[in-house]
Amino acid sequence: MSVNDDYFKSREFKELLDNYEASIKAGNSPFMDADDLVDIADYYNQNNRMDEAIEVVEYSLRLYPHATLPNVFMARQALMQSDFMTACEYADNIENKDDPDYHYLRAEIMLAEGDVDKADRYLRDYAMTVEADEYSDFVKDCANLYVDYNVYEKAYEWMMRNPKDHSTDAKELMAFTLMGLGKNTEATKLFNELIDANPYSAKYWKALAGIQIAQQDYSSSITSSEYAIAINPQDPEALLAKASALFQLENFEEAEKYYERFIKANDYMQVEMHLVYQELAFCYSAQKKLEKALKTIEKAEKLTTDHPSLLVIKGHILLENDRLAEAEKTWKQAIKEANFSPSIMLRIFISLYDNHYVKSCYQLLKRFCNVYANDRIYSTEGYSYLALCCHDLKLKDEFMKNLEIAVKRNPQEAKSVLAPLFPPGTPVEDYINLMTIKLSK
Repeated sequence: MSVNDDYFKSREFKELLDNYEASIKAGNSPFMDADDLVDIADYYNQNNRMDEAIEVVEYSLRLYPHATLPNVFMARQALMQSDFMTACEYADNIENKDDPDYHYLRAEIMLAEGDVDKADRYLRDYAMTVEADEYSDFVKDCANLYVDYNVYEKAYEWMMRNPKDHSTDAKELMAFTLMGLGKNTEATKLFNELIDANPYSAKYWKALAGIQIAQQDYSSSITSSEYAIAINPQDPEALLAKASALFQLENFEEAEKYYERFIKANDYMQVEMHLVYQELAFCYSAQKKLEKALKTIEKAEKLTTDHPSLLVIKGHILLENDRLAEAEKTWKQAIKEANFSPSIMLRIFISLYDNHYVKSCYQLLKRFCNVYANDRIYSTEGYSYLALCCHDLKLKDEFMKNLEIAVKRNPQEAKSVLAPLFPPGTPVEDYINLMTIKLSK
């Protein structure tokens, strides 16, 4: 499994790395243990030096062609490219089929292929062979594998196989599992306990910042991000978390700075960079920096094939900067390229509302909802925004009618869109009764 970050900071690892790099610099071929070479590769990988990491592992495989960890490393690189055949070839190349890492790799290939049940059966079968004194670590390794693949229900199941494990590793893994399950209150409690024990862990502060964004507690998220940034000023995840929270608070000038810092630091993170460029473009647009916004959208276009969605955003930016005719032209192009996709049209209508074209949004949404009233997919979409338009236009009867439809057909959208009309924390199922009482006064 992955090397603990603390090891990379140790004197032992520093000496190992120095010896390796000195040998390479002198033109020699260092003779080292396969596991040590993979540790060096993991370090390079973690520090945006992937080419060097691959070189180390390929050298390791020349020395030890059937060693476990070098083959595992290369198999995982293949899995990142969805090259399952090559990953299996590396797994087959491992000589020691009793090595736990061999079995974790086999299960990981199954997960990467999307067969969660098969992976779980494989691990449960293998569990029967694990020695009692190794079982606790085995459970954590299995749970960690599921966390890596966002299969949090299974991760939780495995963690509950050994509930008496109160180690820091177990607490950390459970915290990330609960976070993935959306159990933010329980996860926050564990992360705060972990931070109390280790206040210099950027990992815990970043996790806490992520939970706080999910809970829309943006001010607290900024504070947590700042602790992580203080630990590592170039931490991409911390910079992005702070940028996102500032963006949500409409502090676009500060958000812009942190998005830009994130982009400079983000040469290696596996994130959807086009989404970051979109957020940065919104920041520029809100500050009336139209040319910068449009150039940033151009950068995003090079990183995604979803061109219609970017045209919707481009149209929004143009409209926000009073370029109505250009916005209309751009949106027409988006609808045409998307083959008149209802979801693209909905996004355009919402953009109209966000830019204060409430009446136009109302008229278009009303027509949309009539056309798709009986559609299997889109009969649930848009009613919350239509209700919001009716509220703003003081169309009381239409507002209540569409509020009822929105709450019944799509409560999640209703909560997301209409929550500002109600006291904080109001359950969506209470919206109709509360609004009926309010409007009757």
